[in-house]
Amino acid sequence: MSARLTRALTLLLLAAVAPVSGCGSSAPAPRTSLEVAASAEQRLIALTDLDQRVARVGHRLSAANAELCPAVRNSAGWLLHAASQYSPELRPYAEARFGLEGDLPGLLSVPVGSAAALAGLRRGDLLLGVNDEALARGAARREAAYEGVERNIRTLDLALARGPAKIAFRREGQDRTTTVTPQRACGYEVQLDPSDELNARADGKRLFITTAMAGFTTSDDELALVLGHELAHHVLGHRDWHEAEARGRQTQTVPALGGAAGGAEQQADRVGLYLVARAGFDSSVAPAFWRRFGAYNWRVRYPQWNHPSAEARARALEEVQAEISARRLAGQPLVP
Repeated sequence: MSARLTRALTLLLLAAVAPVSGCGSSAPAPRTSLEVAASAEQRLIALTDLDQRVARVGHRLSAANAELCPAVRNSAGWLLHAASQYSPELRPYAEARFGLEGDLPGLLSVPVGSAAALAGLRRGDLLLGVNDEALARGAARREAAYEGVERNIRTLDLALARGPAKIAFRREGQDRTTTVTPQRACGYEVQLDPSDELNARADGKRLFITTAMAGFTTSDDELALVLGHELAHHVLGHRDWHEAEARGRQTQTVPALGGAAGGAEQQADRVGLYLVARAGFDSSVAPAFWRRFGAYNWRVRYPQWNHPSAEARARALEEVQAEISARRLAGQPLVP
């Protein structure tokens, strides 16, 4: 998963952001260390720690469910960021903490079992080039900018799309090389949106989850439940695939999925729970999560436009979980 800290990072630190339309609620979450009252360094640490968690869970879901995704890619599984995309307030802390330089991508997260991890890369490594082509450090600038690191990430993505890639990187002042043999994964970015709204959504290209929603989840299993629901919208074709820029994605024919009764949200709940179970997460947490979410936020206690109530979703997911357990006992594949 090539990745980024989102362009809205500075907005979180300076002001409230607008609600996001998607599979969640517009109710604000409790205050966290991401609030403006915290120091800049504390906010950076909290946000990057949460971004790593989202990347770790997203990579696992993506790798485990590649055969069901209409769009796939060759993935290193890493989460990348660069000094240039941080605000002037945060950039010195990011450079000191992660060893970042300009537009050069640094590894913020290297999930266990990912292609990057198997190649010996680790958090804090700074990528310098791919297949003997140097990545651009970019010009010095004061304000946050994203175009430079995006170009570098695109170069990496296209190299990985062709197969194993020779990666030049710097670790603790020493320049080294390794070969990353990419793994097949779903072709959708997983993006953390700095926002105090409890929400998640999918747009045909990416999965989005707000910092508030990710922070509301108490375990990786619950986080996988939210991301799995959004990934299911792509698997089910609810969000049309589109990619404005060539990033090495490919389309594939996927098996027809059964039991797709109900509206889009009910379908995504069911298929999403299968995606969670296929990735090795504990799918049995789903009913309790929805009941806790309903207890916290009165809005989801009642049916909304195209969204069942939290209790209705909990009861339906109890039935899906029983179905998953029965298939496991019978030795049947977990294909919804």
